[in-house]
Amino acid sequence: MRKNLTKHQIVRKKSDISRIFKEGKIVSVRGYKLVCVQNGLDFPRIIIIPAKKFGNAVQRNTVRRRCKEIFRKGYSFLGHGYDIAFIIYPGNEYDYTICKKQFCKLVEKAGLFI
Repeated sequence: MRKNLTKHQIVRKKSDISRIFKEGKIVSVRGYKLVCVQNGLDFPRIIIIPAKKFGNAVQRNTVRRRCKEIFRKGYSFLGHGYDIAFIIYPGNEYDYTICKKQFCKLVEKAGLFI
């Protein structure tokens, strides 16, 4: 079984990212924001963006890896055909369980669960 996200599961193009932020639905909880828009594909895609002043590179990459793992494990429960931008702001605690709870809250608020 694959332990990381595939190329198809990650939003990479600048045009796709700007479309998410222009047309997307915004949902937020303390320290996190989720922007989602339909993409016309059969699978969801994600991009994880720590805010500009979020710690050093090690902290940004750690929180990015945790969020990717949460998405990978919960991938089958998400609605198909969405591009998701997950934005993380500094100032909160970011261990795996807290990130998972906040991610689930955001996805539920946005109505992305199947």
